[in-house]
Amino acid sequence: MKKLLLLAISLLLLSGCTIEREDHYIFSFGDYTIAPGYDDVEYTRVIFDLDLPETLEAKQVLKDNKVYFWNRYLADIDIANDSEKQIVADKAKVSRFVFYLSNFPDVVYKIDDIELSSSVKENCEKFGGEYIERNGYACAFGKKTGKKNNIVILYGDIFAVDQDKLDHVEIYVE
Repeated sequence: MKKLLLLAISLLLLSGCTIEREDHYIFSFGDYTIAPGYDDVEYTRVIFDLDLPETLEAKQVLKDNKVYFWNRYLADIDIANDSEKQIVADKAKVSRFVFYLSNFPDVVYKIDDIELSSSVKENCEKFGGEYIERNGYACAFGKKTGKKNNIVILYGDIFAVDQDKLDHVEIYVE
């Protein structure tokens, strides 16, 4: 009886340790979403067009891959193979996502279902982030997801008259 009870408790603890998509920051624009650190390339290919090699070596990271949506430049992503062996590229995780809002200006943007305003400062207050005023405006906030840090940085447009205007969003896991 004790062994059965111990087994049941162990299974309960193990199932409680799984990391879900909702544990990561989920960026959405219009009807599309992406969760860096959780979504893999296969999921990303369903929505976006990107050109990648067939396989990734153990612990290989591919940085600044251009992503297209309906033949329009959308974002840059990094993908990572966290395993100790070679894998098919579609199984690699999206580890970083940088979305340029000016590429799709007439869309509603959200992080975790919270709509982003056009002001970096207002968004920073919504998310309880750290507002940074150095060579333009930015806001950084994050959370722990499993053993990794899930970070969001909202950048202002340094070339605009109003540098507080939200220009691009970067979400990554390290």
